[in-house]
Amino acid sequence: MVRRHKEEEIAGVLEFEGRTAEDPVLLEWIADHRARNGGKIRLSQGGKGTRVMFSKAADMAFWQTRSDQLAKARKSA
Repeated sequence: MVRRHKEEEIAGVLEFEGRTAEDPVLLEWIADHRARNGGKIRLSQGGKGTRVMFSKAADMAFWQTRSDQLAKARKSA
């Protein structure tokens, strides 16, 4: 028997430093992503935080923008 494994296209990976998979902000973003896109997202534990893998470049850009806005809000507060 020949085993085949499915290879998925990955648009990119973002690592969120200091965040775990149970982080409330990250969980909120994941829930929002699943509500809008049907749930195609992968998480893993990285060296400095949680890594999120995206199959669409637009999703990755949206998460990056959201992360940058949160970082700016933290710095100004």
